[in-house]
Amino acid sequence: MDQEYFDKLAQTVIDGDSEECVRLVKDGIQQRMNPLDAIEKGLARGIMKVGDDFGAGVVFLPELIMAADVMKKGTELLDEQIASSGLKREALGKMVIGTVKGDIHDIGKSVVASVLQANGYDVVDIGIDVEIEAFIKAVKENNADCLGMSTLLTLPLQVMGEVIDKMKEEGLRDRVKVIVGGCPVTEEFASEIGADAVGFDAADAVKKVGVLLGN
Repeated sequence: MDQEYFDKLAQTVIDGDSEECVRLVKDGIQQRMNPLDAIEKGLARGIMKVGDDFGAGVVFLPELIMAADVMKKGTELLDEQIASSGLKREALGKMVIGTVKGDIHDIGKSVVASVLQANGYDVVDIGIDVEIEAFIKAVKENNADCLGMSTLLTLPLQVMGEVIDKMKEEGLRDRVKVIVGGCPVTEEFASEIGADAVGFDAADAVKKVGVLLGN
């Protein structure tokens, strides 16, 4: 596949056009393109552009959400192709992410997960309203390098600290970095519960995770 194809694929993410993204991905698969190239040269470039524009105030949350959804749909198809072809994506690190128990908000966490994935991280999104033990289990089963927790509500904030305490009990805290985020989360709170960093938006989260994991 030539550069024009990858440019078009990136543009579908920028435009939030999931139908065109899926069409292009399926067309590329039929032509036996390298699915890794489609992610790295196409989808990832698109979501990184949207993430940069969001951070600069050029685009806003609805556009970022749409772009993340397109990225997710395209990546799901390509990951299936990668698995069936025996290829392997080289990741900068393994990340587990979820919204804590007591909160069912999904959008912000999903956007962060998509942008992290686009930037080369292997991201396991374990969803919303996640129990403490479920975070611990996911970190262990996926041998995660970093755990991300999110909430948009005040009451579930305490769960973040409880997860970190449980990680200490399980002997995980020394090797697993923790980043937290969401509207009520401050740097003071993160320090108080023992988190390593706060991600104030998707672009900021990518930068902070990169620093934490030495990328």
